[in-house]
Amino acid sequence: MKVRLALIAMTALVLAISAPISRGAPSSNTVTVGLAQEPDALMFSAMQASGEIQDVLYSYMVRYNEKGQLFPQLVEKIPTVRDGDWQILPNKKMRVTYRFKRGYTWHDGRPVTALDASWTYLMERNPRSPTLSRFTLLKIDNMLVQNPRDPYTLVVQWNEAYPFANLGHRVFPKHVVEAAYLRDPSTLKGHRQARAPIGSGSYKFVEWVPGSHITLEAYEGFKEGRARIQRVVFRFILDSIVLQANVVAGDVDVTGVTNNFSLDQMLDIERRNAQVAAQYTQGLIWERINLNLDDEFLRDKRVRQAIVHGINREEMTSRLFSGKQPVAHTWMPPAHPAHNTNVRKYGYDPARARQLLTEAGFTPGPDGIMRAPNGKRLEFTIISTTGNAIREQVELIMKDTLKDVGIDLKINNVPASVLIGRVIRFREYQMTMYSNFWGPTDLGTAQFHSSQIPSEANNREGGNHMGWRNAENDRILDQLSQELDASKRAGLLRRQQELVAEDLPVISLYFRLYLTTSKKALRNIKPGGFSGITWNAPEWGWAQ
Repeated sequence: MKVRLALIAMTALVLAISAPISRGAPSSNTVTVGLAQEPDALMFSAMQASGEIQDVLYSYMVRYNEKGQLFPQLVEKIPTVRDGDWQILPNKKMRVTYRFKRGYTWHDGRPVTALDASWTYLMERNPRSPTLSRFTLLKIDNMLVQNPRDPYTLVVQWNEAYPFANLGHRVFPKHVVEAAYLRDPSTLKGHRQARAPIGSGSYKFVEWVPGSHITLEAYEGFKEGRARIQRVVFRFILDSIVLQANVVAGDVDVTGVTNNFSLDQMLDIERRNAQVAAQYTQGLIWERINLNLDDEFLRDKRVRQAIVHGINREEMTSRLFSGKQPVAHTWMPPAHPAHNTNVRKYGYDPARARQLLTEAGFTPGPDGIMRAPNGKRLEFTIISTTGNAIREQVELIMKDTLKDVGIDLKINNVPASVLIGRVIRFREYQMTMYSNFWGPTDLGTAQFHSSQIPSEANNREGGNHMGWRNAENDRILDQLSQELDASKRAGLLRRQQELVAEDLPVISLYFRLYLTTSKKALRNIKPGGFSGITWNAPEWGWAQ
């Protein structure tokens, strides 16, 4: 294992050293953002790269700053129970009223109004639309503009209590998408709005050159004022080592949280180009391995427990991150107030792993790999993202240590768009490694509720890609989604984390820092653990 890690490190170093160093003066009119992913679409996408771009293409009703603080954008204020624009009604129903600001426009000049929001709700709620998740949408009874003469007031009627009912909703341009929606909602991910969108944000779409880049330009009609930087170019550099070389060479100005850099790569960037700042931000990123519980071997909890006992996660985080990205024993990051430190923990214990496999009926084969009673080898294929040096190293470490307990791990990585768009969504895997970017309002429902297992019946929606079914877990998540008391929610979340740790539908690896870079000459970069790095791109500007 040490030899393999040394070879990987040496390869990274050679590639970085061989990169051309051409630190020219930056253009005052352009910022180049390096992305380690190419989005599959700019609408109905779960990819983080898509989110980084949409953060400047669109305005939002309510959004987060780098400190996790909420602020209104498209609307005048965030509704509250105290002010009366968030009303708790009999039978736990609710009514929330938003007043849109005048002056925001789509990039074709049409005004953004509450009519766009109400139409977006109807479009996304349709089971034939390629919506990522309808779990929250189905809690809403209606979203409407009650007064035709006032298209700036939106009333959202909830059919049940929901603790985050005042945090706004997505808004797409009705006049652009409605005709295609009426023809066939299922085709919307291929609509031009997903490839060349008309947005409402500080930057407007210019071009998408597949395999190369997406270019945006400052929107002159933006209500909050024209962005200081005229052009933002998102370059797709899918290999983290090549992206690192581009940062060192000065050819990339900013990298967001998709960069997949290791801590060693960040330190190397700082050492080799003093004009680049490396940012290490505490975030809400959970690196995990999904286990497909419909697999003939993985449906046995003893096998799942044997796998996690066969992975030396402490050594892994020590080797790869100098212990700065801690081992995760649950899905909820330590920064969250409901993080449970008392969940069941599985330390590295090869003897216990072999014992569990024996209890599950496996016996050693002539090659050292365990055999099931029917003679089948105990082997699994893990799928993750190509070009991610850290994940490749994690896979190699796992392959070595699992072999010691009689498990043969095969590696088959694919591009991020394939992993997210096909492998995970259609559950075409045994084990898969990726990360979740949590928000402060995430309750785990989309990831763990049994109703969120993707299937033909629900249009492959939902994030329970493991296929986990647990009645107590479902009851807790149902209660969580209606509990308005924050302390009671925290207690329920702690119990839910215990269930996940006990049943092991997923292996928690570690909690990631937000590792981002930017040229020091580029001012007002504000990375945070609650939003992508581009959230305040209109404020960026080159030092004079």
